[in-house]
Amino acid sequence: MFCGCRCLQRRAKRLASNVLFPSFKLGNNTSAQLCGLGITLASKSVDGKSNEIPGVQEMLTELDISGCMVVADALNCQKKTAQAVIEGKGDYLLSVKGNQAALETDIADYVQDPDLRKNMGTNVQKEKNRGRIETRTAFVTGDIGWIPDRQAWPGLCCVGAIHTEFEEKGKKTSEWHYYISSRKLSARDLLHPTRMEWSVESMHWLLDVHFGEDFGSIPNSV
Repeated sequence: MFCGCRCLQRRAKRLASNVLFPSFKLGNNTSAQLCGLGITLASKSVDGKSNEIPGVQEMLTELDISGCMVVADALNCQKKTAQAVIEGKGDYLLSVKGNQAALETDIADYVQDPDLRKNMGTNVQKEKNRGRIETRTAFVTGDIGWIPDRQAWPGLCCVGAIHTEFEEKGKKTSEWHYYISSRKLSARDLLHPTRMEWSVESMHWLLDVHFGEDFGSIPNSV
């Protein structure tokens, strides 16, 4: 049972006022969302991705994240970010991709080994929406002794993977995503917060398409 799930997201924001006021530069907005309620808890504007990482780490020190699961994308899969979450008495669930290439390879090699994967906790969810069938299979293990730099990740407790298969009009595609967490998760536990993260992405799409937020004239918001 999750006490809370806070998703950290970034999004490029194009400012209409940039055309009129050259001092306003194109930037990224980083926000913390309470996913279950769709509430924005905090927001910071930064000049670029390189500035977002310390911005997120600073934001974590300003929020009460005690007992919460902090879900962040691959850019924020950083040891200092993990440390900030642990110091705030929360737990992290971080997406692992190319910016942590060695870690991604280690997890992928483990998960893609059939003999190892069959011993991982597994949960499957299937959804059908407007003719498209989506099957999400989660795999989780607390066996992390094989990760070479596991001690460098504060509180690391388990690793997981989600294999998503899409079927539409007779065509099938699939993709893998890998994760690390400081909380002992079941496979079912892994599916919920990662799904909630997509709800934040969907919200951003609605703000852009239906409310034209990309063309707003306010460079910073609280």
